[in-house]
Amino acid sequence: MSSKLKGKPHSPEGSRVPTDLLPKAIRYEAARAVVFERQGKPDHASECLKLKRFYERRAMEECLDPGPT
Repeated sequence: MSSKLKGKPHSPEGSRVPTDLLPKAIRYEAARAVVFERQGKPDHASECLKLKRFYERRAMEECLDPGPT
């Protein structure tokens, strides 16, 4: 994983990924969830899916064009 995706160690969970890397982070967490499910680790898979949903919400909020005001 790129160091840019890891972010700073003291930043809040879910805010470490820059906006331009959100699509990659969403795919990454979805893939991790599948791997953890196959390994029989549903708790880890659940955390990945929770983070994926958080990234999806961030992507929708940050990528929307507010338009002229």
